[in-house]
Amino acid sequence: MHAFRAPFRLFIIGVVGLVLILAAVDILFLHEISTPPDGAPAQLTTRGLAQQRGDIVLGAALIGMGAVLLGTSFVELLKRKPVVDVRDDGLYAQIGGRIPDVLIPWAEVAAVTSGVDTDPYDGATRETLIVQVRDPKAVPASLAGAAWRGNELHIDAHDWNRPVTDIALAAQGARDHAMRPPPSATPSQPGQPSMMWETKVDVTTEQPTISPAIPDGSGDHPIADDGEVAE
Repeated sequence: MHAFRAPFRLFIIGVVGLVLILAAVDILFLHEISTPPDGAPAQLTTRGLAQQRGDIVLGAALIGMGAVLLGTSFVELLKRKPVVDVRDDGLYAQIGGRIPDVLIPWAEVAAVTSGVDTDPYDGATRETLIVQVRDPKAVPASLAGAAWRGNELHIDAHDWNRPVTDIALAAQGARDHAMRPPPSATPSQPGQPSMMWETKVDVTTEQPTISPAIPDGSGDHPIADDGEVAE
């Protein structure tokens, strides 16, 4: 699972950058909305020269800021690279200052949750992805869009196109799956059976049958069934 920056917000950022560039052009050259320096355009007064210098500084700053915003918006809309991605080998995030791509292995992640932080500049609340990292050295020291709170790495998620809670649940599940011990390669020994069955076989031995002697009615020696004279 991954999340991109919201395209509508990127579009708004680009529009703001374009407006700043147009405002700088008006301040420096056109003066359709802005006030021209004193004495312009014929002969600038001393005050007009000072105003012109201030307009040049302001216009250059506006052009620089507008170009950064417009370029960032244009590039992000074209490449559509995820800002965070839950992978099999770890959590990927674009939070590096010098090298944006950062991959935190699951072995270095203790837990992944979500929360809300307060912006220190304007006091606004921002959704954040909270990653508890075992060793902070697994994350570059230079960060952009993220900050440390102890051993917790708070990643700004206010402009993602997917809820941060979904990313946190997917990341925690992937981490638990990756850290699950693999099954043993050797076959396990069979254990004792849980139930014993006892079978009894009743073998009856056939005994020879002896018929009783039948008296012959004439003497003292009875005759058996088989014809022999009983003793």
